[in-house]
Amino acid sequence: MTHAIEFTVAIFLLVLGASYLFQHQHWVQFFRQATHRPSKLFLPALAMLAGGTFIGTVYNDWTSTWPIFITCLAWLMALEGALLLIFPGTLKYFENLSDGFLSWYLRGGGLLLIVLGALLLRYQPG
Repeated sequence: MTHAIEFTVAIFLLVLGASYLFQHQHWVQFFRQATHRPSKLFLPALAMLAGGTFIGTVYNDWTSTWPIFITCLAWLMALEGALLLIFPGTLKYFENLSDGFLSWYLRGGGLLLIVLGALLLRYQPG
């Protein structure tokens, strides 16, 4: 089961990273809409909370190798989902960021996610 979770997380990181990298303008628009209507994030926040909690509880491996990365990522995802559900108005603090900065930030984050996903795939056992 753990290898399936590692593979799933790796694919998720690769696809999300590619989306951030190549569709950054759509993500900037989504962010702008979410800062004006935080309720748009309730379903994504629920998915993050559920997915992060599921992976965090099922996988929950705190060794000092790759598994700790997945466990930490899962619990951070669950925490972010919970915070967006409990405090949706906090996005207002980010609405003054320029579209250029957001686009640059998303592309950089996309590259990072692609690298992490590729490394996770590379070090799959078997």
